[in-house]
Amino acid sequence: MVTFQHPASLNAFERYQQASWMLLHSTRATNPAWYQAALDLDVQLHIRVDGLCVSSFFYERRKEAWTIGPAITEADLRDTPKMEACAAEVLKQVRTFKASSLGVILHLADEFTTAELKPTFDNPAALLDLRETAVRKPTNILDDSSIPPEQNSWRVLPYPAQGSGVIGTTITITRKYAPFLTVFRNAGESSNFPIITHALSAPLVAIMGLAQSAQFAPGKSSVAILQYPWLSVLAFFNEHADLLLIRTLQHRYLRQAPNLRQALTTTYASLELIDPDLFILPLSLDLDPGLHRYLSDTFPLSRVAIVIYSTPEVVPDWCPELVIAATPPPMDDLAPSLTFSTFRSENWALQDFLPAATEVVEVYPTRAEMLLLRGLKLARMTLYTLTVLMLAWVVFGIVDIFCSDAWTFDPNQANVIKGRLRNLTHEHQKSEHWDNLLADRSKAWTSMELLSRLFPEHCGVLVRNFAHTVRPESAPGQTKIGFMKEWRITGLARDEAVDRLNTLNTQEGIAALFGEIARLTANPAFNPAVRTRSIAINVRTQENSGFKPLPVSETFDTDESTYPFNFDLTITQRFEAADPLALNVNKSP
Repeated sequence: MVTFQHPASLNAFERYQQASWMLLHSTRATNPAWYQAALDLDVQLHIRVDGLCVSSFFYERRKEAWTIGPAITEADLRDTPKMEACAAEVLKQVRTFKASSLGVILHLADEFTTAELKPTFDNPAALLDLRETAVRKPTNILDDSSIPPEQNSWRVLPYPAQGSGVIGTTITITRKYAPFLTVFRNAGESSNFPIITHALSAPLVAIMGLAQSAQFAPGKSSVAILQYPWLSVLAFFNEHADLLLIRTLQHRYLRQAPNLRQALTTTYASLELIDPDLFILPLSLDLDPGLHRYLSDTFPLSRVAIVIYSTPEVVPDWCPELVIAATPPPMDDLAPSLTFSTFRSENWALQDFLPAATEVVEVYPTRAEMLLLRGLKLARMTLYTLTVLMLAWVVFGIVDIFCSDAWTFDPNQANVIKGRLRNLTHEHQKSEHWDNLLADRSKAWTSMELLSRLFPEHCGVLVRNFAHTVRPESAPGQTKIGFMKEWRITGLARDEAVDRLNTLNTQEGIAALFGEIARLTANPAFNPAVRTRSIAINVRTQENSGFKPLPVSETFDTDESTYPFNFDLTITQRFEAADPLALNVNKSP
């Protein structure tokens, strides 16, 4: 196993090298379990120590399934070689779960001692500060400073009930099992497999579980008697089910605390409790079964009840702390008091009594630092990749230039190519010149189509003359000139044709006619929508002096005397020099 140094003893470059080694040889940047709590991991190993036996169970959080764990003895918890063998065996079994991490939760039920806070600390608002101080510098808050801090661990526990006299106490546990948890953490480091440890006080977890198991009577104080093989814990609650006081009675090798009656009586008097309910919690395999009868006879005015926790089939009902710690109650299960809600929500009952040393934790980068380092590494690799690709692109570009025809081009061939280009340009200009001159500007058949569309058959018009002329405009010095097209039609008209002549004698009427001709003949010269051309029409009508009124049955179309009007119609279409059909006036190239 590689030994790392504390970052405070290294310079910036050495810290970076050490962190980079961790990034390369561990999963701390990819496996978030390294930074999670043991109770939050998917696979957990719960170990309970109560002085008589050691029980262990695996818990799969996603499946909510419990299975029997490895056989662990007291010697496995104390002897270093056996600790290492135990950790190896546990890792071997965990692999069968296909887990990516393991949480090892040690439930300490063989010791439980309280230590009073200094009287000066009587401010409920200072509980959070006291909680941190109990972990870092416990001697600053303990009333008894004779207990060696290197051999014991303290955690603050609040008394939320009014009338308790003090804001809380501290729970003391020795560090005798700290090496066992350290061996597990080191085994995880060696195998690059996150093993997160957590040491719980089993009595505190059991007290927290009373919210779902004990029947607290409204307006009635109560006492919970937690029976363990080596000790008994007394938890006193007021009429609102809030914790007033915790006492512990040591009775190692005895089935019942000999001073239980005296402890209950004196504490009743000090807390001014009147006939509280007594809840017995049998939390060991071999306990005195006559405690219920003894308490019923001793305190006849108190309700005495045995509290049995509901546990899965695999887990015995005398070690419910494992289930209470691993499975939170349903969201709709309301706690009977502030004590039970804060014990779980603020983790007062789930405090870790044997965490890894601060100097050991600080050796490893935080999750944010590992993610940042990983991001920098990926950015660096991306930069290297882009640099290589750019260099490859430049090299291939140079090779492509060397292999191209342009690289082997003979400058003497440029004159030949220029000569060909000049000839092609000259031919192109000639083609454009003649294409312009031969453009479809005015053809006879389109003019005849215009006449037939002006005066359809039997429309009351007799055409005498039809003339179409085209003349260019005079524009000296211009490369292109416009031109004008004119249609002149004379003839005779009857009454029904006068309305048609009036309609044609409008800009809208003649434009609509020209648009129709352009659509039918596909001749662009008739398109009236081009801005560079305009259309004008002039219609003059007068009476026909040779008109002779006759019955309709006696008239025919070629008889000029049957038409009452003469008309003279002139259409002028002008094309500007900027029009696409303007004429080239330069000579052919």
